[in-house]
Amino acid sequence: MKAPKNDTVSTKSDDYPVLLSEIKERIRSAQYEALKAVNKELVGLYWDIGQKIVVRQRGG
Repeated sequence: MKAPKNDTVSTKSDDYPVLLSEIKERIRSAQYEALKAVNKELVGLYWDIGQKIVVRQRGG
């Protein structure tokens, strides 16, 4: 798991839209990284299941 970035974020009230945009981007980035990790695990799972089926069909 990657450590959160230590980017400084402005907290002035007039910079609120920038802060909000940075938070949204961080959330999107984390969601995308989680999606990639889940997909990697699922591909491995399906590959393993396929291998087990092939071995069984070949009489192994």
